[in-house]
Amino acid sequence: MEYAQKGLDLTEGSIWRKIVIFALPILVGSLLQQLYTTVDAIIIGQFAGKNALAAIDAVYNLIKLPVNFFTGVSSGATIIISQYYGAKERERVSNASHTALLFAFSGGLLLSILGILFAPFCLELLQVPDDIYQDALSYVRIYFGGMAASMTYNIGAGTFRAVGNSKTPFYFLIAANITNVVLDVLFIAVFRWGVAGAALTTVLSQILSAFLVTMALVKTDLPCKIHLTKLRFHKAYLVEIIRLGLPVGIQTTLYPLANMMIQSNINVFGTNSIAAWAVCGKLDFLIWLITDSLCTTISTFVAQNYGARKYERAKEGVRIGTILSIILVAAIGVILYFWNVPLGCLFVDDSEVIAISARIMSILAPLYVIYVFGGVLPGAIRGTGETVKPMILTLVGSCVSRILWIVIVVPLHPTLMTVLICYPVSWGITSIIYLAFYHRYMKNLTSKTR
Repeated sequence: MEYAQKGLDLTEGSIWRKIVIFALPILVGSLLQQLYTTVDAIIIGQFAGKNALAAIDAVYNLIKLPVNFFTGVSSGATIIISQYYGAKERERVSNASHTALLFAFSGGLLLSILGILFAPFCLELLQVPDDIYQDALSYVRIYFGGMAASMTYNIGAGTFRAVGNSKTPFYFLIAANITNVVLDVLFIAVFRWGVAGAALTTVLSQILSAFLVTMALVKTDLPCKIHLTKLRFHKAYLVEIIRLGLPVGIQTTLYPLANMMIQSNINVFGTNSIAAWAVCGKLDFLIWLITDSLCTTISTFVAQNYGARKYERAKEGVRIGTILSIILVAAIGVILYFWNVPLGCLFVDDSEVIAISARIMSILAPLYVIYVFGGVLPGAIRGTGETVKPMILTLVGSCVSRILWIVIVVPLHPTLMTVLICYPVSWGITSIIYLAFYHRYMKNLTSKTR
């Protein structure tokens, strides 16, 4: 695995070039990871019907809870590994990498047990309709069964990215995605296993990607090299990973928690509305992939340069990354505004569902761009080692505002569109908060470190 031997030093060279080179594999890799559920949706919508599609979407935010949490925690490992790598401290990189991988696998096993046991309770809280309850329960339990693999891959990928290697996780996601497509056709279209087949396909693909990333870490010559016989918790690094990663994990968990409350309000409008919102989720996923990928890129870029004490270069990287995100999100928004109907027909053949999704997208598509600052700037702040304040800002801007909207505004006009307007409202509030905080924070930080 020659490609696993190469890292990218983000502290030298053209900023534009380094950001694009680093971000592109993350973006494409995230796209491939998202295709797990997208391919499931297309095949399920065509071969199993709208009820099966609705069953998956009704629990989507539930299964995202642990994934988002551990992705957030893994970013804590990525931050400290990036800073150690930028400071050329190889031994610390190694110790942190061993600790992070063992933490992810152990945590994934625990989540599998908890997820399987408490799945019925969670579905009751989400008010999943009776006609899709059994399919939703089957999907959740099978998906949680593969959580250890998912967590292992996520933290392994984060480790490689911390040392500037974003290509290796990308290659492994290609392999996993090909596996996913083949098994989707086999389990759903041929064997007719429906929702259970879709979940099993995703789990098996995640197991493959986890195995590949672990083997790459074992074979690499980079400072993050893993020796399986030396896997153990290094207390100092575990504490540091949790200190930095826990607020990020909480922050990323806040989104699906608030969204679960929103989903429960969507569910009361029936299966067609659930399916229409599911279609919208399959159309706008590129928005979140772009902002998340550039957030990860900027966080790593800032962390490496912060570790190397190149503060002005770090700020310029944030500016360039934000501009790229605005351009890409605006372009996707235009496409979704004008072509949401033909794209929606890829997922479901139901005129009422498509009509509802088109109405939703006509409102949301022009507004996605206002999310950019609240989606990208947290990565810049976390790259400096500050993770608590972004958590608080996200709590206020995104989660509290959405909950207040659902509690106060929706009862006054209880329609599906009223429920969904909480999203652009929260995007605007969050972006304003982050813009104001970022400029003040970076100014104070650089003045203190001179």
